[in-house]
Amino acid sequence: MRSFPSRLVRTGGTIGSIALAAVLATATTAAAAGGPASLQIDDGTTVSSRQVVVGQCVNPSLTTHIESVAVGSRAGSGRMTVFQFRNCTGNVIRQGQSPMFFNPPTTIGSVRIDATP
Repeated sequence: MRSFPSRLVRTGGTIGSIALAAVLATATTAAAAGGPASLQIDDGTTVSSRQVVVGQCVNPSLTTHIESVAVGSRAGSGRMTVFQFRNCTGNVIRQGQSPMFFNPPTTIGSVRIDATP
C-alpha cells in the first residue's frame, strides 16, 4: 500500500498533465481562430482586397494571371489554401503561410482562409 504523500504526488502529476493539455488545446484553438484579416490578390495590374475570417471560402473577382495572394493584418500574416475551382473545390494549387507568390502567374478559383493573426 502506498503512502499518502506518494499518492498525492501521483495524483498531482496527473492533474497537472490534464491541465497542461487543456491549456495547449486552448492556445492552439485561439491561434487558429484569429480575428478578421484582409485578403489581397494581385494580378500585376490590379490588387483586389476584402475583409475575411477563418474558415471563409472566397471566390475572388481576380482569377487569372495571379502573381500573389496574401492574408493578414497589422498583427501578422495568416495561412490559406488556394484552390483550382470556385467554392474551394478541385485541386489544391498551394497551401500554407501568407504571402504566396506565383512565378509564372497562375489561374486560381478560390481561396480558403485557414488561420489569421
